[in-house]
Amino acid sequence: MDQIYSSLQYWLVNHPKILHFQWTEGQTLGSTPLFLALTVLSYLTLTLLLSRSTLPSLGPNILKPITALHSLNLFLISLIMAVGCTLSIISLPSPLPHIICFPPNTPPTGPLFFWANIFYLSKLLEFIDTLLIILSNSKQRLTFLHVYHHGTVVVMCYLWLRTSQTLFPVALVTNATVHVIMYFY
Repeated sequence: MDQIYSSLQYWLVNHPKILHFQWTEGQTLGSTPLFLALTVLSYLTLTLLLSRSTLPSLGPNILKPITALHSLNLFLISLIMAVGCTLSIISLPSPLPHIICFPPNTPPTGPLFFWANIFYLSKLLEFIDTLLIILSNSKQRLTFLHVYHHGTVVVMCYLWLRTSQTLFPVALVTNATVHVIMYFY
């Protein structure tokens, strides 16, 4: 069991790419306000246009395997994020204060912010949920709350990184764990 823990600790916390991660606005993938604005605007525009268009149904023989593959990807990504962020938290010299409140002027660097960045980028993958709903012609499942949630969570995650937002590790682990259960189903 110690060997599994040590291996997870290395690959999810202490790997040099994770340990020395630095989120830098304008340099890290997706780190500009323009990228964020264009991404959310594109999502909302495409959702509106596609939901009002008459699209041919792909049928369950095509759509179910695509949905299963999408769910498997998000299940695995969510599981890795939940474990990675949890291990990053418990690896800190004093985890509890970091969970509740980061020290002043905490830079967006290191394992916690690596997982926040992966979480942010994973929210873009979740836009595919909306496309799958539209392609399945399940318009009743395409609610305002669904679209609002997907559009605003991306903004929230971006702000976590840009402002070194306190409490994001709790939200990340909670949301990723919920998604592990949701996408496993």
